[in-house]
Amino acid sequence: MSLPSKINTSIRMSVAKRKLESRKIELRDGNPLEQWGLAKIKNDIKNNKELKELFGQKEPDKNDIQEYKLFKFRELIAYALENSPYYRDLYTSADIYPSNIRSYKDLEQVPLTEQEELANKPYHFLCVSRKDIAREFTSSGTTNMLKRMAYTQGELLEIVDSVISGLKMAGMDSKADTLQIMYPTITATWDPGLVLSKACDLAGYSSVINDSMDVHEQMNTIKEAGTTIIIGTSSFLYEISKQIRELVKPGEMGIKRIICSSEPLTEDMREEIENAWGCKTLRQWGMTELGLANAIECEHQNGFHLNNPDFLAEIIDPKTGKILPPGEKGELVVTTLRRKCMPLIRYRTRDITSLIDEPCNCGACLDQRIGDIERLVA
Repeated sequence: MSLPSKINTSIRMSVAKRKLESRKIELRDGNPLEQWGLAKIKNDIKNNKELKELFGQKEPDKNDIQEYKLFKFRELIAYALENSPYYRDLYTSADIYPSNIRSYKDLEQVPLTEQEELANKPYHFLCVSRKDIAREFTSSGTTNMLKRMAYTQGELLEIVDSVISGLKMAGMDSKADTLQIMYPTITATWDPGLVLSKACDLAGYSSVINDSMDVHEQMNTIKEAGTTIIIGTSSFLYEISKQIRELVKPGEMGIKRIICSSEPLTEDMREEIENAWGCKTLRQWGMTELGLANAIECEHQNGFHLNNPDFLAEIIDPKTGKILPPGEKGELVVTTLRRKCMPLIRYRTRDITSLIDEPCNCGACLDQRIGDIERLVA
């Protein structure tokens, strides 16, 4: 890389670091993901006249955050009506306008967004000029439908910001920590390894990517890099854990946390992994079309903590579309509250779960959590 390129890269990194709320969060402040979300919400309130009039200077409580999300939902409806060809046609024909949404019950009026629509006409969802797109990613997820999503540079930075907060919550709290990234079977245009390594760079953490299927190569990297936290696909970490048990004693490698993502993790798989490494195993949930890193467990392993300022989550009856109360199982429907490039409104995930509203033992009491996830049978 030439000297001018190095200088430009250094400047961009410095600017990016200053924009990251996650860098300001300390573990002593409570659950890092919740604290990050609260900081983003407070910043929104500070910079929006209507929100400032609505909430004033007080510290937002759980009810305030629910009202904040309704406000952001109405704001997003207005934005989509003006900028998205798909939502403009859909909402105009259904007589949906921001003023319709006064309570969470009113969300039922708003048509659901089907995955097939996104797969068939992705650019109809686009709300910005093509020149404003920084990256596009394609994924089929678990539905075998190719879905293309576009993101601006600012949105990519916000995703990295949330990833850093999630890593902090998972226990990455020191520059002495090193994240080892194991995604040997991921072949998508959205490379989770690159996202994670960039997040570590911006947070000041160390990371190493090893996509080898060989357990001995992975072990050598752990020793050489001083790895303390591992993240990878659930199936690969399960298989490598069975081999590790034959080679080392639990805890011998110095790993303090395992994060399983991209695939379901059963309790039997979790038990096998924890017994092999001698540490807790946390699950992460996300979808490419929602920004990849959407929710993660804390050390208490009692539900996935959601990125609070980014998403409005609902549970619906998949047959009737009726919104279900917290604790009842149904289909997870998500709205991307802050997305400007290709927002998704009431997007059907086809995942079956429930919302958990009570406080978590980790200290989080403002954010929502989602329970165990099952796939919806078509």
